[in-house]
Amino acid sequence: MTLHFLPPATDPYDAAVEDAIATCDGDIRGALKALIIANEFLERDLEKALAAPSLAPDGNGRLRHVNWVETAEG
Repeated sequence: MTLHFLPPATDPYDAAVEDAIATCDGDIRGALKALIIANEFLERDLEKALAAPSLAPDGNGRLRHVNWVETAEG
C-alpha cells in the first residue's frame, strides 16, 4: 500500500517571498530592492488616482465633483 502525503500548507506571504527571491536568481537583496521599487510605483499611482477629481452622488440624484484627498491649498 502506498501512502501519499500532502505538502504542508504554505503561507501566501512566504510563497510570495520565495517567488520574489527565485525571480532574482536567489539574490535576497535584489528581491528586496525590486519589491521596494514596485511599492514606490504603486504609491505614486495611488497618489495620482486620489488626487484626480471624481464624480460622486450628492444625495439629490445629481453628481458632484469630489477630491478624495484634502490638500493644504484646498
